[in-house]
Amino acid sequence: MTAPDRPPSPPARTEEQVTPAVPATPRPVWPEDVEVQPAPPETQPNPPENGPQITALSGSRAALTLLVVQNVVSALAMGVWLPLGPGGQTVRVGLGLPLGTALLLSFAVSVGVALTAFRPSIAALRSDTRWRTPPSWGTALAAFVLAFLASRAFVVAYVMLVPSASDTVPQFLSRGLDVLPLVLAAGLLIPFAEEVAFRGLMMRGQERAAGFGVAAVASSAAFALAHGVPASIVGIVPLAYVLARLTQHTGSLWNAVIVHALNNLLAVILGLFLLGKAAQSQSSELLASEALRVPVALVALVFGGAVLTVLHLWLTPRPDPQERRAPGPWVSASYVVMVLFGLAMALLSFPAVQRLLDSPGSVLR
Repeated sequence: MTAPDRPPSPPARTEEQVTPAVPATPRPVWPEDVEVQPAPPETQPNPPENGPQITALSGSRAALTLLVVQNVVSALAMGVWLPLGPGGQTVRVGLGLPLGTALLLSFAVSVGVALTAFRPSIAALRSDTRWRTPPSWGTALAAFVLAFLASRAFVVAYVMLVPSASDTVPQFLSRGLDVLPLVLAAGLLIPFAEEVAFRGLMMRGQERAAGFGVAAVASSAAFALAHGVPASIVGIVPLAYVLARLTQHTGSLWNAVIVHALNNLLAVILGLFLLGKAAQSQSSELLASEALRVPVALVALVFGGAVLTVLHLWLTPRPDPQERRAPGPWVSASYVVMVLFGLAMALLSFPAVQRLLDSPGSVLR
């Protein structure tokens, strides 16, 4: 049996007979494979605002109204002397209440005015994050200690340079059954009302219009000038600025309420129990020393400025979507009236201006 013949080799394929290569099927592109570039922040529209919002105009108007109501009601409750009698005799107009009771009455009337005349602004504040964010007690206590030191240092410097101003520093003085209403009103309720008016309404509206820096400086200036007396203004300016920066730093209005209340409580306690005639006589002796006044004032200014600088660098504002949310003018007629009134009251407290007003004919001679 013979082996089968080997099958013939297949003929070689020519170049024309080579099968062309089939192109590869492209891989499908899935949505998750595509990198989406986010739109620039300036092109992303802000979400619509629901309900009433605090504006620079409404905030300043509310702060001015509540300030006027508080001062007028407390003055009438205590009684003011007006030249209404025959021959220019002064007559006391008012209820004759003690200081603590008068402040309690002014707080109650201010709350009623706020909840009726400024209901939309109060509703906007209550829905704001500044109202709903809980306080940070550690931060508030540390800020209070430093702010109190800076504030008192500036007061000491001013009184040393202007000794006559020592008699114009307001003090919370009362006695008997009025002590408890005074502590409650001046130490707790009035600070709460003022923080709602200035850091809650005025500053929030100015922040939405012009930003953190303008709002902190403008609201602090208005709050300090509203107290009228230069010795008080000098001490309240650093305190008010710390209250503004603390609110912006923590995002909570309640931290400013805590610091303000602690400051007033300490002032009330010092006025009631610690600062008697002996302490006042010692301060008078210090003021009488010409050699010590300028050095003490310079040391106090340097110390107060250093503490305030530390607070400024520490209490940096945290990002807030409400900043510049409604760009526009932050100065309103209400703000101007408040500032001008404070400046006028401060000028009228100087003895030289009082003498000038008492004898207007001397100006013409």
